Amino acid sequence: MHEYLHTLEQRALMRDLNRAVHIELNEVHYATMVAAGWHDRRAVLVLSNAGHPPPPWYRARRNAWTWLDTMDVPVHGRPVGVPLGLLADVEYGSVVIKPEPGDLVVLYTDGVSEATNESGEELGRDGLLDLARGLDPSSVESFGHDLTLAVRRFRGAVSASDDESILVLQRRAPHFEV
Repeated sequence: MHEYLHTLEQRALMRDLNRAVHIELNEVHYATMVAAGWHDRRAVLVLSNAGHPPPPWYRARRNAWTWLDTMDVPVHGRPVGVPLGLLADVEYGSVVIKPEPGDLVVLYTDGVSEATNESGEELGRDGLLDLARGLDPSSVESFGHDLTLAVRRFRGAVSASDDESILVLQRRAPHFEV
């Protein structure tokens, strides 16, 4: 990973990580991942997805939430964007966006969207987006905290059955902060 630390293009990083996980975990385990890179001068965010759920994107100027589709279409019949280590020969693309000041991008593990409540209902991607829409997006710190609490409230007395991690990125002029 150190080799690619200052590289905005992530295809080689994802390819090498996939090969390493495939070899090291003996084709038995896999890992999902989103790689994120920020180019300050261009003010662009580059995301590559390896089997992770798509992130919600809050567009501050429009006051609207959308899904940020980070999955590519297959190239030459080869699978794309699958979890690291699952298949040996996979392509990983990337999506490049230019967030504006105040925009949020929410990265989360599937344990968040797959959280279940006391009735056995799964939160789901749309439920997560509904929770996000009900929160104040003006502060990245408060938003991340409030979204975490909203997921816990949804679960009620049900314990998390998987890891639940939420990372909220916000574009602030001139930097992207966590």
